[in-house]
Amino acid sequence: MTGTDRRGIIRDSLGVGIATGLYGASFGAISVASGLSVAQTCALSLLMFTGASQFALVGVLGAGGSSVSAAATAMLLGTRNTLYGLRLAPLLGWTRGRRLGRLTC
Repeated sequence: MTGTDRRGIIRDSLGVGIATGLYGASFGAISVASGLSVAQTCALSLLMFTGASQFALVGVLGAGGSSVSAAATAMLLGTRNTLYGLRLAPLLGWTRGRRLGRLTC
C-alpha cells in the first residue's frame, strides 16, 4: 500500500466516522427529547442497526403512538434491508458459510 492509498483510506474513514458520529448524536438528542431515557436510547442503538428504523420508532413514540405501532413501523422499515441483502447476495458472490460468518461478527 502506498502513502497515497493510505491517505485516501484515512480521509474516507474520517468522513464516514464524522458523518456517523453526527448522525448518532442527532439520534440521541431526538430520542431523549421524545421521552426515552439515555439507557433506553443506548439500548436501542445497540439492538437496532438501521438508522431509519431508529428514527421512525422514536418519532412514533414521541408523537404519542403505542410501542406496538412504533415497533411495527421500525420492523417494516428494517425489512427493506433484508430485501437489499437478498438482491446483493448474488452480486457479491459470497458463499453461505461466509454470509453466516459475517452475521456472527
